[in-house]
Amino acid sequence: MLATLPVLLPLVLGVLLFLMSLLMMIRRGVLGVLVQAILPLVFLIFSVALIFGGFDIMSYRQLLKESAVATVHFEKMSPQSYTAKLITDDYQKSYFQLKGDQWQVDARIIRWHPNLTRMGFETIYRMDRISGRYNSLQQELHAERTVYPISVNSYGIDMWRYLRDLKWLDQWIDATYGSATYVPMRDGAIYEIRMGYSGLSVHPANTASRGAVTAWQ
Repeated sequence: MLATLPVLLPLVLGVLLFLMSLLMMIRRGVLGVLVQAILPLVFLIFSVALIFGGFDIMSYRQLLKESAVATVHFEKMSPQSYTAKLITDDYQKSYFQLKGDQWQVDARIIRWHPNLTRMGFETIYRMDRISGRYNSLQQELHAERTVYPISVNSYGIDMWRYLRDLKWLDQWIDATYGSATYVPMRDGAIYEIRMGYSGLSVHPANTASRGAVTAWQ
């Protein structure tokens, strides 16, 4: 389920500012008088940024309770090389070639101040990237690294990054990474990815993955 208020607020503000800027430009004859265009042009740019930022937020999902969000299936192609098939809870499939001995998935999480939560702003999240990792420190430093985005921002404005960089928003908005623990890759292993309020967690879902985690620990 997509978040409602966090999505609608920037979109509505963006559209209103966009219309206001156009109205100001028409009334003041901005096309003929460049000086009078500065303020409405600023509004215009800001409104467009809010609109595209709102579309970016729409790619996040609302976190209502801890639940399974995806499964990952591994097939070994060669030593320290695996194909990972990620299937989301809405049955979207993605394939990744991971190098190494372990893997990790990361998500972006946006939490709101309790006062905003009471107004209907729920915690939202988005799957972000998947990566491989080596047991050996030397390989981790020098071998081929494999990191892939799970979701692609096609709107050009990364609201999550802006929320992290604007420190004065820290008391109202908490934009953080929720990372799963590194767990081993093994041929035939299946893992379940769960999202909760504390972040991501990974759980073995078949005999191969349970054996891999037991041997690793």
